[in-house]
Amino acid sequence: MTRVAGLLFFAVVLAQVVGLVAFAGVRQVALSGGHEVTLQTAPVDPRSLFQGDYAILDYEIAEVSSRLADNPTGATVYVVLAECGDVWCASMHTRSKPESADVYIRGVINVDGRLDFGIGTYFVPEGTGHIIESAQDVKVVVSLDDRGQAVIKRVLVDGEPFDRDAN
Repeated sequence: MTRVAGLLFFAVVLAQVVGLVAFAGVRQVALSGGHEVTLQTAPVDPRSLFQGDYAILDYEIAEVSSRLADNPTGATVYVVLAECGDVWCASMHTRSKPESADVYIRGVINVDGRLDFGIGTYFVPEGTGHIIESAQDVKVVVSLDDRGQAVIKRVLVDGEPFDRDAN
């Protein structure tokens, strides 16, 4: 291997490592310093709820208001959240970034016209998916950073934290 090829290889590997560390760092900042909210999940067809070792999660706040329904797939929508008892619900959908005092989550309109917040899958150990599938109530506690990006902190199944080690 020539010296130039060796340096190029090293630069590519270094760029990949830096990218991974930056991605993990952004998520960690959201987890540690973000605004914590609890979101109610919406029912999902149980025949497609589990595919492999993850659960598909949908959220009540993912329903796009009729005013924004004609926006193209991939359009960014902000959902301003308000406390509604033990969960947070949508008080407004808007295309423009809300005021910094508002608690909001950033979503993208997907092909079926609902919002995707980047928290639609939750990885579970093989054999534990039936716990979430058979639950009466599933809520997700997320941490929101100052840009509205969400990271799942924990899943509550029938009011109890989901134990990833349960069988």
